Amino acid sequence: MSNVVPVSPDLSFTHEQLQLIKNTVAKGATDDELKLFLYRCKNMDMDPLKPGQIHFVKYGNSPGTIVVGIEGFRTRAARSGKLAGISRGVIRDDKGKCIGAWCEVHRKDWTHPAREEVSLTEYNTGKSAWAKMPETMIKKVAEAAALRMAFPDDLGGIYATEEMDQAASNPVVADQPGPNDGVIDDTYRVPFGKFKNKTLEEIGPDQLRAYVDFLENVAAKKNTVIEGVAAEFITRASEFIAVFENAPIGGDEE
Repeated sequence: MSNVVPVSPDLSFTHEQLQLIKNTVAKGATDDELKLFLYRCKNMDMDPLKPGQIHFVKYGNSPGTIVVGIEGFRTRAARSGKLAGISRGVIRDDKGKCIGAWCEVHRKDWTHPAREEVSLTEYNTGKSAWAKMPETMIKKVAEAAALRMAFPDDLGGIYATEEMDQAASNPVVADQPGPNDGVIDDTYRVPFGKFKNKTLEEIGPDQLRAYVDFLENVAAKKNTVIEGVAAEFITRASEFIAVFENAPIGGDEE
């Protein structure tokens, strides 16, 4: 049996490495979720075996999503070659109480920085790290939002775990990252049609393929070009389907 597990043409792990990923970084992932996780690791150019870079997170019975360490988040911006600095701080009321945070991200090719201000009340769950260190948490939210604004091509679709905390009351999370270190890949939801508001994971590759074919056939019959949200859906769905068609997990018998 081969000791190398093919995940994609450019990404493979030994069986021991894959088991380590499943037991730690991607704890609780199904085989399909693990395929998708490793596929996105490759696309994001991040190594799941490097501490603090990228992790898998699962909230209850919901489909798993991806968590990127905050240093990894900053690294993705730095890779553009245009990051010139990050400044952030707390916003306080007239009594000195923290009510939010701000962050400015400077680009070498921009005259003015991307600036985000976020309200503490919108994100504070009052639990866990939010109860212990709300200022640290809200600053991370502001930084993630500002970095995303400044580098949409590199960070679009990546969201801080702190931005998602209120959506999950009982998260099942791998040992890493810590409560103050991480960003999460936001789940795309279909914005129209029979699958409106559902995630790609909830729909599944077979139904997605059928729906993509349906949309393309309708457009062909009407001699129209698919644009906007429909075009985005087809692109995302096709990439998702490709994970299951082209990214097998398992060794070859020799």
